[in-house]
Amino acid sequence: MIAVCSAFKEAFIAVDLDGKKDFSMVDANCGHSEKLLPEIAKLLDKNGLSIKDNDEFAVVVGPGSFTGLRIGIALVKGLCAGLEKEAKVYPITSFELMAYTYIKHNKPRHDFICVINALSGKVFKCQFDLNGNKKGEEELVLAGEVLNQSNVVGLEEENLCKELIKISSEDLLELALIKSKGKKALKASEIVPLYLRKSQAEDDLERKRKKS
Repeated sequence: MIAVCSAFKEAFIAVDLDGKKDFSMVDANCGHSEKLLPEIAKLLDKNGLSIKDNDEFAVVVGPGSFTGLRIGIALVKGLCAGLEKEAKVYPITSFELMAYTYIKHNKPRHDFICVINALSGKVFKCQFDLNGNKKGEEELVLAGEVLNQSNVVGLEEENLCKELIKISSEDLLELALIKSKGKKALKASEIVPLYLRKSQAEDDLERKRKKS
């Protein structure tokens, strides 16, 4: 299994092959395209492994950084294309990873809401019960509608609310392995990003069209 998360400023990579596990966190800061592939190659080489030893991937599909998501998904698809046999790919949402991390380290007693900064005064949100089951769909909402609630959980790197969590590559791998045991794998071609909103460029274009 090779697991990749490039949805946030910090990118996470985990490798679990031939009884060897290794992890990496990269402060990508808009440099996912330059840093992710070399970091994967570094982990594999460090452990005497080859990409050909792997036939399972997990990738975080969003929501999060538009650019980061595109790069992470394209990277996994490219790695799959280079293999001799068809690889299994397991999509993980950013919220699923957040909820797994929060439950593992905080053991909540009540339902909670995960939030991610969507900029422009908005957040992406998704509610979970205390066992990590999703309640309702992922949404894009005004930040003021959510952030003043007591059961809100955010990312440490974004510092949106009082209850903060720090994602790790170890948590990513654990969730990826759980997914691989209980969820049907997809083909690489079937993996699509979960955006929830249009890109800034699309928003700008739409506003221009309305004015014209």
